[in-house]
Amino acid sequence: MFRKKYTEPLIHIAVWLFLYVIAVVFIKTIGPFRQIDGTLIMPVTVGTIINAAIFYSVALWLIPRYAVKKEMRKFWTGLLVIFIGSNFLETFIDFFFLVYVFSTEEETFLSQLLTNSFIHFIIISLALGYGFTKNWIVNEKKRQDLAREKLSAELNFLKTQLSPHFLFNVLNMAYSSASRTGDERTADIIEKLSGLMRYIIYESNVEKIDVDKEIEYIRNYIRLQKMRFSKDIPVKINFEINGNYTGLKIAPLILIPFIENAFKYGVKLEKESKIDIILTFQNEELEFIARNPVFKNAQVMKDGNSGIGIKNTRKRLEIMYPGNHKLSINENGGFFTVKLMLKLNNENTLHSYR
Repeated sequence: MFRKKYTEPLIHIAVWLFLYVIAVVFIKTIGPFRQIDGTLIMPVTVGTIINAAIFYSVALWLIPRYAVKKEMRKFWTGLLVIFIGSNFLETFIDFFFLVYVFSTEEETFLSQLLTNSFIHFIIISLALGYGFTKNWIVNEKKRQDLAREKLSAELNFLKTQLSPHFLFNVLNMAYSSASRTGDERTADIIEKLSGLMRYIIYESNVEKIDVDKEIEYIRNYIRLQKMRFSKDIPVKINFEINGNYTGLKIAPLILIPFIENAFKYGVKLEKESKIDIILTFQNEELEFIARNPVFKNAQVMKDGNSGIGIKNTRKRLEIMYPGNHKLSINENGGFFTVKLMLKLNNENTLHSYR
């Protein structure tokens, strides 16, 4: 753990110290500053600090914030501001302070500006190489993690595939039997349950699916839940869909664990209950809200200790929508609320939630 967390920072510190020592020991002169009279140390110290600031501003801030998200205009503007600003900052310090204090030699402002510009150009070039390489390594690791997660899910699915297929066939048989005997309510329940299983087994085994198919699954799930409520359970269900979602795709079954929890914890015999499930689409972003009264331990719901559904969903969100989702789960005023902001298509071209 220590090695993974601190190795890279320690390497960076060692490299900068090495470069600083090399400059102080082996460089004889920089402009009006000389090693022989001891006037070189302070300019090298100031220059090293400014160079480090340039390097990490480009590599760890500018590239992840703009270049990775394809906001190239902001990226190049920021790069230009850093380059020009650092050139004038260091030259101003050199010309109006360090030369005045540490040197009697004269050198023009332009000459010092050109020297600093050349050095900063090299530093920025190194920062670009480091930053883009680091970003590629991070993305490659995420890709490999996603591949492993997908493989693990597929293996788990194959282990349990026989039982769902068997149950699916039994449901079809029961539906046919109920239809023939005129038990329409039972037939309707079996038909909806069969539709849910068909979606899980045959349609959701992909990375992304059309939003309209996912919504239809949610709608059928809610209908099935309504059918199990008797008159002794006064439950009102508000299911809203706002905005246009044509052409959008979403990770299958990413919302259903939150909806399942709303029904699991928000319904109690002879207690009035209202469950809100609201999906709002705008600019290829989804705002999902699930709200229900608290009849059971809210902390269990929030921590996801009631099962693996919420825990797995958090993990899937981190893998499939890194930096492109914001999940909040809390309890307030007797109501438990889940709010998920999710970027759908073209995630990398939009601003990050982080």
